[in-house]
Amino acid sequence: MKLSQLQMLVAVVEHGGIRAAARHLNVSQAAVTKSMRLMEEEAGVPLLMRQSRGISLTSAGARLLEWARVITRQTALAVEELRQNRGEDFGTIQVGVTPVLTFTGLGPAFRWFRQRYQNVEVKVIEGLMSRVLPRLRDGTLDIAAVAADVGEVQGDEFRIQRILQAKQYIVMREEHPMLKNPTARTLASCEWVLTQPIGGGKQPQIEAMFSLAGVAPPSRVTVCEALSATALMRSMDVIGIAPAPLLDHLHSNGIVALKEEIFHPADIELLILARADVPLTPAAEYFAHCLSMVSQAPGASAENPPSREDQEAATAGVSR
Repeated sequence: MKLSQLQMLVAVVEHGGIRAAARHLNVSQAAVTKSMRLMEEEAGVPLLMRQSRGISLTSAGARLLEWARVITRQTALAVEELRQNRGEDFGTIQVGVTPVLTFTGLGPAFRWFRQRYQNVEVKVIEGLMSRVLPRLRDGTLDIAAVAADVGEVQGDEFRIQRILQAKQYIVMREEHPMLKNPTARTLASCEWVLTQPIGGGKQPQIEAMFSLAGVAPPSRVTVCEALSATALMRSMDVIGIAPAPLLDHLHSNGIVALKEEIFHPADIELLILARADVPLTPAAEYFAHCLSMVSQAPGASAENPPSREDQEAATAGVSR
């Protein structure tokens, strides 16, 4: 099976069909069709299902796509590594960023990065752990800056750099009636906004938080992304959990932390993750370094970039 065939498979899926893939790859539609047919003959099983609305993958095709994405991305990274080591400002990096860092440090980190690499394409997605980990595994992300409960990420699957530990607070809008006389029972009776459901062991530390306070977890939980949770807390009498760095940001205006220590949310760690079996290119290494520096230097700006020594230290890589 040839690399060009795998590249065509990825293009067919990502661009929604053979015609669009051919345009993207600047080849004929017949060439893509022939390549897909040869792949199926070599695999011995159907890979694509042609339908009136386009093309979908069989189960075998979906599995091959996972490998195709990893192989084609690693091949591209090898080329980028060689060219960047020659001093070329070339390549693409794909980064996943937690909402905490999106609001507090992504801007300065990106400006620092652009002072060194003006032409490297940067693709950024926002997302929590559940969204970015699968994309690290399949090669569609190179690095991810994520927030996790302390000790949540273990093992040898990823290279891990722990860059910040932050306290979390129970938060709500500043006019919330629960601020007047809060108790564990009355707070638990309210509606909460969280990034995952509480039941089923999906958030054991949050379940433990309520248990330690002597109450059952709330029965009303709205599951949403961090941005949506903030919007809901601003306009409704709902309760959430937020890390300290986010409370200092303009985005959280009107949202306050509960002063009474009725519940004790677990601290979170800000981590930079990369696949353990895939080296980072110099550009990706430096972007990770910029994210690390800005996370450890509140108030950092483009006027205060990493020193030359800090920039050179980026070549040490994401530490295990």
